[in-house]
This record gives sequence, structure tokens and C-alpha cells, in this order.
Amino acid sequence: MVHGDFPMKALSLCLVALASVSFAIGNPIVVTVDGKPVKFAGTRPQNVSGRIMVPVRGVFEAIGAYVEYNPVLHRVTARRENESVELRLGDKISNRNGAEFELDIAPMTIRGRMMVPLRFIAESLGADVNYVNELNEVQIITNSNLPGVKPPPPGR
Repeated sequence: MVHGDFPMKALSLCLVALASVSFAIGNPIVVTVDGKPVKFAGTRPQNVSGRIMVPVRGVFEAIGAYVEYNPVLHRVTARRENESVELRLGDKISNRNGAEFELDIAPMTIRGRMMVPLRFIAESLGADVNYVNELNEVQIITNSNLPGVKPPPPGR
């Protein structure tokens, strides 16, 4: 190797490394509910084994659900209209309106936040979910913009 080639090769290696890092990081996943972006405090949505995982409160509350978290049992319960869903940290069995369902991936903790499978929770509470690959965006459509449809009051 000629001494003068070193800086050019080092620069090339750095550029390849940076390209790999930005490809791995990719564009952040955007989640919208009825066209409005959901804001996530702290932990952003993550793609885990091909499933979009989101912090539990962000999406539940954006679709008009009342959310309860039991820190002792590591269980979250969400209610919207006549729908109810319960999930437990690390448990692939969920409860929807009294019936058990098996999830593809169990709720987990990422950076101190309980993360749940987005499609399951949105559809369990009566919303439609669409993923737009080109935008890296998950679009959730609720019926909450229909007249007379309101989220349940706290404590219900």
C-alpha cells in the first residue's frame, strides 16, 4: 500500500460504515390515527421480527381508548366503545372481550416502555390498519369521527 492511498481508503471505509449505520437505522416508523400523527414520548415504534411494536399508551389513547396499567401484574387493559383488550408483559395470550387470542409476538419492554403489537391492539378496538411501505407509515382509521361515537369515560 502506498502511503498516499491510506487516507482515501480510510475515507472509503468510513463512508461504507456510515451508509450501513443509516441503512440499519432507516426512516422512523410513522403512525397516524385518522390522519393525525401519533406522538410517542421516549420510545418510538419498533419493527420487531416483522411486527410493529408501539408504546402502549400512545396508540390506545390516540384511538380514543381508556387505558389502565397494573404495574404489579404487568397488565394493560384498554376499553373503547364496546371493545376491551387485555395484554400482559411477556405473554402471547391476550384477552379480547373475554375471549383468548394468541399473539404472534408477546408485549415486551424496550427502553423502559411496555411495547405492544400495533395491528392487534388497533384492530381489537375496532380500527382498521394499513401499512404504507413507501412512507414507512402505519395508518389507523377509526370510526370515532362518526356522529355519536365517543370513547368510554374513565372508570368504565
